[in-house]
Amino acid sequence: MPITTLPTGSTDADVASDTVPTQPHYLMWFRRDLRVHDNTALAALCERARTDNALVTALFFCTPEQWQAHDTSLLQVDLIARTLPKLAANLQKQLNIPLTVQVCENFDDCTNTIIIIEMCDLKQISCVMANHEYEGSEIARDEQLNKQLAKKDIEFIRWHDQCILPPNSITTNDDSMYQVFTPFYKKWRQTLDISSLQLHDAQAVNTNNSLNQNTQSNDKPLELTQITASANTAESIETLSKELVKDYQKRLETVQTPVSLDNIDSDAQLTQARTDYPAGEIEACHRLDQFIATDIDNYDVSRDVPSLHATSQLSAYLTIGSISARHCYLQATKALNNQHLSAQADKGDQNNDQGDNTDINRWISELAWRDFYRHVLSDKPELIRHHAYKKETDSRINWSYNQDNFDAWCAGTTGVPLVDAAMRCLNATGFMHNRLRMVTAMFLTKDLLIDWRWGERYFMQQLIDGDFASNNGGWQWSASTGTDSAPYFRIMNPFSQAKTHDPDAEFIKTWLPELKDIPASILHSEDKMRKELAKGGKFAKIDYPEPMVEHKAARQLAIAEFKN
Repeated sequence: MPITTLPTGSTDADVASDTVPTQPHYLMWFRRDLRVHDNTALAALCERARTDNALVTALFFCTPEQWQAHDTSLLQVDLIARTLPKLAANLQKQLNIPLTVQVCENFDDCTNTIIIIEMCDLKQISCVMANHEYEGSEIARDEQLNKQLAKKDIEFIRWHDQCILPPNSITTNDDSMYQVFTPFYKKWRQTLDISSLQLHDAQAVNTNNSLNQNTQSNDKPLELTQITASANTAESIETLSKELVKDYQKRLETVQTPVSLDNIDSDAQLTQARTDYPAGEIEACHRLDQFIATDIDNYDVSRDVPSLHATSQLSAYLTIGSISARHCYLQATKALNNQHLSAQADKGDQNNDQGDNTDINRWISELAWRDFYRHVLSDKPELIRHHAYKKETDSRINWSYNQDNFDAWCAGTTGVPLVDAAMRCLNATGFMHNRLRMVTAMFLTKDLLIDWRWGERYFMQQLIDGDFASNNGGWQWSASTGTDSAPYFRIMNPFSQAKTHDPDAEFIKTWLPELKDIPASILHSEDKMRKELAKGGKFAKIDYPEPMVEHKAARQLAIAEFKN
């Protein structure tokens, strides 16, 4: 159900006006939902516009100062920038809706009278629709706009769209939020099994090309020195977006950070990310189709092997909303049903349970984890302010703030091959395999006992798929301070993890080419590594450090710290 601010204070005198009634005009405000297909707010607004014979304009705000404050990575800003002109073209071609991309520094500039209110006045907009965001600054922004629009008798309607099932819809018997994932997931699946979950497809509205006024020319670069920089066509939006990325890159290069970024080549990062992640919802949907056709049937095993690239590779698209989690779930359940029908035909077994497919169900559970962490954030908004879910545990841990150790972890020079390979992969591509996120996070928080907030922030600054709820949930899981977190005594051994999930050291040697001549049997053993890399060892001349800590001793220290 949407949340709406209804017009107030209208009287009969308001209706009896000398002005000629104008055609209604509505505004779609895009956020992290950069798609036409299955966009809840967009579909609802188009349906209302068709009923009311109304015009529709779309708007997206680029907020570089706010992005920087939220540690949004350069690669994610670039993906958003590359997506916007494609979104503009799709909106105009499919729905007759023009998109305006507006640059302003922060959320305050978006919601004050300079931008949205002036646009509503100028175009006589009477209704604004958007999809919910669940982080603190975003909620405060919407509440501020709520008040501003209410004064103008303009409706502000928001829809739940980020989750497959919205926050507060999956609760315990006493209406509280689940603190453990497994019972949450069980009820989540049961609820979906009896629901009529559907996609929300928008229909074209009245042609309103005449609204494309003051179009920016793309003949020369746009200077992003004023909050009024904007563009109204796919071509001008592309020009504006390119300049926006250059501006954001410069901002990040000049800002003081708690860690040296000498190991980051932002130009190389951008080049790699643009190859790995073509922009747009068409690409996102194609990846989903390819994953279901080729890799989902082996997902339960292959998802933990970083060298296989057998995961869906959809996280970056889900984060900025180029594809909906709802669409992913429905396609996965369709594949599950097809396998069930095929099994029945092959075996003649009418009682064969469709839930037996571990691979597809495992991937569906990952979608549920995404919902779960958003539900947790909605229930515990203080998480956005760097508070731990388990505050008492977190406050009693003597976290380390050793800058040299943290720098080594960031740069991938800890002397632990799997950790270093994972971090160098992150620094080069903006992506890290999920298994490796757990390994690297646990190494930082347990082997080094460094405050999880440092690692959480570094990941957000580098990940192309950086998402606060999932990133925070994953880090607190590893640090044993979060909901349904790993027991403090269950600490991953990065060497045995490498032996299990990278048995031939293929991933390790891809990102640590200096280790290419060292057998996997040595790389997977801390004792052998130390012996062979030490002075007089067989590989002593290799420029690679010995492990910075001894895992067994570090593990015991962490366990003792958490016991206290």
